[in-house]
Amino acid sequence: MLANDGPRPSEEHRGYELLYAAGERSWYIKADADAPRSTQSYRSAFGARRAIDAMLDAPPVTPAGKNGKKAKKQRA
Repeated sequence: MLANDGPRPSEEHRGYELLYAAGERSWYIKADADAPRSTQSYRSAFGARRAIDAMLDAPPVTPAGKNGKKAKKQRA
């Protein structure tokens, strides 16, 4: 184990918890205390915070059209 790879306290960002896995040298995201940690890992707490920001600031996904199909253009 590397000297700087000791345990680190978890952090909170915009309602999400950031956890450090010392043996993996990776940061993970948890939505709350009962939720499983994310499968995606991050090399830094900064990267994990940016991922949370991107996820929360992304525009909402809307269905493409009726029954989830893309709407057809009508010819003039």
